[in-house]
Amino acid sequence: MAPSRRTHLHLFLGLAISAAAVYLSLRKIDFQVLGAALRSSDYFYLLPAGIVQTACFFLKGAGWRYLLLPAKKGISPLSTTAVLIIGLMVNDLFPAKMGELARAYLIGNKEKLPKSLCLSTILVEHLLDILILLVFLLILLPWVSLPPWLQTSGIMVGFGALVFIIALFFLMQREEKFLNWIHRLAGFLPGGGQEKIRGLSRNVIQGLRVVTGRNLLYALAFLAGMWSMASLMAYLVMAAFGLFLPIQAAVMVTVFSAFGKIIPSAPGAIGTLHYLVILVVTSFGVGKETALAYAIVWHALAYLMEVFLGVALLLAGHLSLTRITRQAEETR
Repeated sequence: MAPSRRTHLHLFLGLAISAAAVYLSLRKIDFQVLGAALRSSDYFYLLPAGIVQTACFFLKGAGWRYLLLPAKKGISPLSTTAVLIIGLMVNDLFPAKMGELARAYLIGNKEKLPKSLCLSTILVEHLLDILILLVFLLILLPWVSLPPWLQTSGIMVGFGALVFIIALFFLMQREEKFLNWIHRLAGFLPGGGQEKIRGLSRNVIQGLRVVTGRNLLYALAFLAGMWSMASLMAYLVMAAFGLFLPIQAAVMVTVFSAFGKIIPSAPGAIGTLHYLVILVVTSFGVGKETALAYAIVWHALAYLMEVFLGVALLLAGHLSLTRITRQAEETR
């Protein structure tokens, strides 16, 4: 399927799922109560929440840097953080998770690395994210009362990532055999196709080598710190609504909002994120209107920070958003 057709299909599916999630989020909502919750909030808490969100960007950027280091030494954490923020902005504005492709394109151009290699490190990063969130979920499940289907879905996603990481580890132990197998399969293709597949497989394998080295542990540590800070940010926004709930409420919001981003949705996870946050927060005895108000403000803070910082970095680097998205689409 052509890239543009895939993008349109993803967009249509995402919009349909987001529309259903928006309907579920707004169903049986008393809009007067919702408005009162938004008006009565103490938005002073958003200042420290924004500072914590900024720290999250740097921690995640540093974690990604360690995944890239086996391919090239000397990559700056400021470089990976800037590219990360631009990628998050692209995800907020465009469909089909195009921000991940934009990240691979930008860091590949900046560091003179193959795009396929960079994309494979982003895959490993996402798998580590899910693995960390699975640990958070399993530790806190005895102290929360979430809908059973939500708990089961979260555990399945987390264990799926764990199985994938283990499979990658064993694959890298047999790297040469795997490459030889790919090369034999590529032998059935025309000459140009053979070299393209062989080069692509070598680049992807190079990006995945981090799963067998100590850099994986450094990346894991930074990403665990990032998700801990993200939970603190979620808690600070809760405090703005007078919701001084147990800390596990903020962690569960962080876990399921992250898992929810795997689901196809409108750009910025509009609707899907809000509905999952409502499900989590109401399970702690909070009214649906207050939970929705919290979801709106929490999402808006993260969204606006990613977009404004992303635009600022584009302008500072004299980068074109149109060119980035076009190149990202061609990378697909």
